[in-house]
Amino acid sequence: MAIEKTRPAHGGHGERGITVLLKRMHDVVATEATAQERLDDLTKVIAAHVVADVCSIYLRLPNDELELFSTQGLNREAVHQTRLKWGEGLVGATCATQKPLVTADAPLHPAFSYRPETGEDPLHSFLGVPLIRSGKALGVLVLQNKISRRYTDDEIQAAQAVATLLAEIAASGELLDEDTTQEVDQVLHGPVRLEGKGLVPGIAIGTAAFHDVPMPKHKVFADDTASEAQRLESALDDLRTSVDDLLASGSLAGVSRDVLETYRLFAYDRGWKERLRAAVFSGLTAESAVEQVQAENRARMMKAKDPYLRDRLHDLDDLSFRLLRHLSGEIDQRDDLPENAIVIARVMGPADLLEIDRARLQGLVLGEASTTSHVAIVARALGIPLVTGVSGITSSVEAGDDIIIDGETGDVQVRPNTDVNASYREKAALRSEQQAAFARERDLPFVSADGVEFDVMMNAGLALDMPHLASTGANGVGLFRTELQFLIGAQLPRMSAQQKLYTEVLDLADGKPVVFRTADLGGDKSADYMVREEEANPAMGWRGMRMAIDRPGILRPQIRALLAAAVGRELRVLFPMVTLADELVFAREIIDKETDFRRRCGHDVPSKVLVGAMIEVPSAAWQIGEIAKCADFLSIGGNDLAQFFFAADRDTEQTQARYDPLDRSFLGFLHHVLGNAEKADMPISYCGEQAANLVTAAALAGVGVRRFSLPASAVGGFRRMIRSVTMAELTAWTGAKVMNGRGSLRRELALWLREQGILFEG
Repeated sequence: MAIEKTRPAHGGHGERGITVLLKRMHDVVATEATAQERLDDLTKVIAAHVVADVCSIYLRLPNDELELFSTQGLNREAVHQTRLKWGEGLVGATCATQKPLVTADAPLHPAFSYRPETGEDPLHSFLGVPLIRSGKALGVLVLQNKISRRYTDDEIQAAQAVATLLAEIAASGELLDEDTTQEVDQVLHGPVRLEGKGLVPGIAIGTAAFHDVPMPKHKVFADDTASEAQRLESALDDLRTSVDDLLASGSLAGVSRDVLETYRLFAYDRGWKERLRAAVFSGLTAESAVEQVQAENRARMMKAKDPYLRDRLHDLDDLSFRLLRHLSGEIDQRDDLPENAIVIARVMGPADLLEIDRARLQGLVLGEASTTSHVAIVARALGIPLVTGVSGITSSVEAGDDIIIDGETGDVQVRPNTDVNASYREKAALRSEQQAAFARERDLPFVSADGVEFDVMMNAGLALDMPHLASTGANGVGLFRTELQFLIGAQLPRMSAQQKLYTEVLDLADGKPVVFRTADLGGDKSADYMVREEEANPAMGWRGMRMAIDRPGILRPQIRALLAAAVGRELRVLFPMVTLADELVFAREIIDKETDFRRRCGHDVPSKVLVGAMIEVPSAAWQIGEIAKCADFLSIGGNDLAQFFFAADRDTEQTQARYDPLDRSFLGFLHHVLGNAEKADMPISYCGEQAANLVTAAALAGVGVRRFSLPASAVGGFRRMIRSVTMAELTAWTGAKVMNGRGSLRRELALWLREQGILFEG
């Protein structure tokens, strides 16, 4: 078929024009004709409505090839004959990127692929729009013109509207023949691999289930303000009662009450309630009032740079959703979960997680969560694999789909094929076997093959972490982060609440040492009640010991709580972000004054108090000798020290590649720091999430680290690795490599460990 002459615009591209076009498309689909005839009529209708010499529809086949299914303007003989591979040509590029592709001169575009059978030689302008459904490209709608011209934004929007409808029609079976519809269905429901961030390690294999139940439609404006206010009050009472009942239930055994008590504070927050009432009395229904205040909270808190504040947003969101369910009367009408459910939700609070049937729950995929969010803390305590930050999860998964998540790598496999399924089942079995083996080895000493002893402790931050002390066989808690109690509350924690937590932790440690790090606040860690001035660079600003010195009203009550909790026992206190020896002198003076005060008041004191300093900045590392005069022990904060050493934020995408704790320069720097600590006869440990990686841990051991504080999940692997190492060989190899060459040791060391049979995968 010959190409028609370029036509003027026809039908318009505004809202009215698109409506007319969609009505004509509907009429075509409703006609009695063969599938090919209806598809050809569709291309004619579209071509007649826009400024285009050619309108073509390509559909994606199960093998990912794109076949020309219909055209108005190209040679008819090319239909069902012209095929393009995935990513080939302008059509393939449009499908692969899932974005519109526009060019005024197609033959000059680098992705252009010439197909002589189509008769498209005279064509220049090209507009390709992908047909997207369920997050997948089903094909491409193509508009072409002989003259070289730019398609307007209105034309592109009109084409996208048409493409959206075409995708829906193609998937519905209303347009295509049965075989083609089945092929489209195979594309839609084929295997998909998505990537996110793993928060709680573990493999979960099961069935997808959605947690976010759509709310029923409701009126926006109230007919009776007083009645709406009463509905709101009743729903708030029901919400608070449900949270209270959850706290009072026996199902919370082993779960930190601190997290749930804080969640309860949000439910009873007077400010939240007053904002809701104000919205109702402005004329909104109760539901609209909740949604408006929720939107305001999200807008306000998403501006906050502090990740801990953003985590609190999830609790507010969860409470708002629960309140909406109480208003709708659907709070107890959720469908039962399938067996081996993997629950997918945009957000989830700790209460909702605890209400899910744990016998059926295998894993979680959340749109928004972080390591310190309450739902992640509870999931970690319950051992539920959790992945977050998965783009396109809701559009790529349907309820009932087979799904696999890896809480360590962040991988999500949707509708996996047999090979992928078998691979993950094998990985899950190996992980279970390995964890069981680690548990059997928990009483073995941390001693290398040639008799070098290591002191290995674990990191913790909540009382619910303490059972891992026995299960891992760690020698104690080398870092108990106390700031979480300060950050999850609506106000500064009372001294009595702090003392209760510290006492519980010491009791659960059962005589093993616990190092309490005082609240490491400031920088990116501050609560809503903490009034702070904006800082150009918070990471290098008012934080750690600087804030503690300037705000002794925060530090003193915490020291009092620690002294009271450790009566008759040894107390180890670690101060964060020490930059100068004088800061540790100040800290010691506070401890001495508070200890003397307790004695004068007739109260008992700890049997012994040991004071430590975190070495997290080069200035502190440079003056180890001076700091050692004021300290009983030191702890290297590996994450921060490496960050300041490289002047590279480890969480910023642009600088992550410049941050590597296995760089020879950093390892040499650590060796120097360890040597200075040894000269001062000062015990020094390495505390950092980096050491959870076995290659990194081996490198640290190679430069002289003998004391570690690790995540509990890494203790078993470290024990096995270190017991298979001959330290003399590792030290010699590492020393030679650090002294010679440049760049990272990561690949070389990983290869050497494997050659020695030392590196165990897990």
